[in-house]
Formats: sequence, structure tokens, C-alpha cells
Amino acid sequence: MLDSASWQAGLLELFGGAFAFAAVGPRTQDDWRRDVQAVMMRKAKDPRDWSALIVPPPSSASAATDEKPFADLRLEEFDRLLYPVGRESATQLLVALQGEFYQSINIPNFANREKQLIVCAKRILSRFGLDARFYTNAAEARDDPNVNLVNPDTEWNCLSEFTTDCGLVVVSDSEVGVFWAFSED
Repeated sequence: MLDSASWQAGLLELFGGAFAFAAVGPRTQDDWRRDVQAVMMRKAKDPRDWSALIVPPPSSASAATDEKPFADLRLEEFDRLLYPVGRESATQLLVALQGEFYQSINIPNFANREKQLIVCAKRILSRFGLDARFYTNAAEARDDPNVNLVNPDTEWNCLSEFTTDCGLVVVSDSEVGVFWAFSED
């Protein structure tokens, strides 16, 4: 059973030590993109009052970047920047986000931690229910929603103010989640 403590432990297991953004907001709009935009702009509060994890990389840009790492996107931009993926691909990506260049192979001691990290990712995604929909900016998913994202060899459509970023958007009937990792040269 997922509760606040296991949610926080899961976020730390998956994203602790990484430049990352993991936050959830309520579904309040008919158009899920508006709700995702609110989470990205940090204008939405977790409906369960569970913790978020927001650690953007240092930037030479304005201090506002530390507070809001995402670019100010128009709703139409989500349609061209995000691609739907299946649950298994979403689970793989949630794990891969902590690796350098968003690849699991670059996670320290991955061979010994893989099963634990997959279980953790599944637990985090369980919050959104079985009917949740998933979207990523990994271009490899453009043509295959079931692409293997354990070690994606792809480009990423940048949604942030940083050099590169990769992430996962989760949409359910009641909540949206944004799970993102960033890299800055």
C-alpha cells in the first residue's frame, strides 16, 4: 500500500542525489495539459499533501530557474513535445532518469539494484491507478509507445531551462504527476 512515507522513500530511492523534479497536482481541468502546466510552474499543490522532490541543477540563469525549472510552455507545445508510452516503458524510464544521460547502465551498481528500482518505480506509478496514461519527451517513443526505455539511445525534446532534460508525465482521472531529470553543461 502506498502512503506518504513510502512515496517519499520511493522518490528518494529513484531521484535522491540527482537533479530532478518529482511533483503531483490535482486534475482540475478538462484538459490535462493545463494541470501538468500548473505542476511544472509550481502552481499546484499535491492533493494528498505528500512531499515533492525538486532539485534543479545550478544555473547561470536567473534565480527564478531554481524555483521553476521548466520553460513557460503553451498548451499546444505539449502535443509536439510529448509522446504517449505504455506502463512498462514508463516504469523503465522512471528508473533510467537517475542515470547519467538518462540511461540505467549509468546508475551506480545498477546490476544489483535493478529489481529494487523497478519495484520502487512501479510503487510510485501505482498512485495513479491502472488507467493512468503516460507521456515522455524521449523522441524514441514517437513511433513506438512500447519502446524499451531502460537505456534509451535517443534525443529529448527539451521542456526546461537547462541543456538537456528527460521525463515522464502521468495522467489519471484525479491527479497528474511530473517526474523529470535535468542536466546542465
